Amino acid sequence: MTMKLKTLYICLVILVYNFGFAQDNILKNQNKIMGAQNPSFYAFGESSKVGVVTGFEGFTDATKVESNFAFVNHYFEQSNFSLALDVKTIDVNSLGYSVSIANLHYIDRTQFNYKWTFNPSLSIGYASSSLNYNNLIFEDQINVLTGSIAGVTIDPVNIDGKINYFDLAAGFTLHNNENLLFGLNAKHMNTPDTSFNSLAKNKKELLVSLQMGYEYDLNPYGQGILPSFSYLFLYNSITMQGAKSRVDLFQEVILGNISIGLNQHINNYEGITISQFGASLSLFVQQMELGVNYSIDMSSTGPSGTDFNSFELYITFDFNPDNKNKRG
Repeated sequence: MTMKLKTLYICLVILVYNFGFAQDNILKNQNKIMGAQNPSFYAFGESSKVGVVTGFEGFTDATKVESNFAFVNHYFEQSNFSLALDVKTIDVNSLGYSVSIANLHYIDRTQFNYKWTFNPSLSIGYASSSLNYNNLIFEDQINVLTGSIAGVTIDPVNIDGKINYFDLAAGFTLHNNENLLFGLNAKHMNTPDTSFNSLAKNKKELLVSLQMGYEYDLNPYGQGILPSFSYLFLYNSITMQGAKSRVDLFQEVILGNISIGLNQHINNYEGITISQFGASLSLFVQQMELGVNYSIDMSSTGPSGTDFNSFELYITFDFNPDNKNKRG
């Protein structure tokens, strides 16, 4: 195996291993679609919603990662529970690597008292990953005299081009009817095997995430220069999975029909830190919100030349007209 192949193989192992972590954190605007991180948030607001997100991370052909996310949830008022369905896809065209995940969520609702509501959830998902290993180059394919590369190899390849697996998750949220929310969830509780190598196993490690949010009404009496429905919303999440950890911080100001936000993302894996700083802008039109987010790499200590800048476009629709410009 040539040095080039070894380098490609190492990069592939790191990519597949870390995308197991990244695919759980694909949204740069978690504060807009909190159910993507913790499905219990789909029941927040006791309404039915739908949303779509599309994004790009890295803008060169060698580094670009395309991601898409869509969800729909419905609240059954008479039975006090919600059902939600979300779908995620991630594509790395340069390596022929892709992941598709569909999750079904059941979220219950328990009213502790007048102020506090408890929403536990159970989730089951089905994932399919594919890898085009023809993009890898083996030693016997290289003509050392001419530098040309043959289209076939006689080297044995113990790589499955496609794998499928089920995934289980559970979590809960606790929020009051004023300004506080908390969440905790665990994913990959069945530790599914995600290895492309038929001779080796790669179990997904348990992922645990903690969420916290605080909302402050900037114009509670509807007076002054600020428009009605003006809020400051602070949302943070901490995620841990084995040796990997991630912190996401969000600060958002809603001023009537406009939302302006900042977000910071810090990933750490065995000393490799990728920090991003992002800004978001969204517009409310009745129950619909349309927004964009752009994040830039601030202090990456990863491989030289790697571009972690990202762009994200999203749209959500809340079927409850009373939730216009409100959290949830």
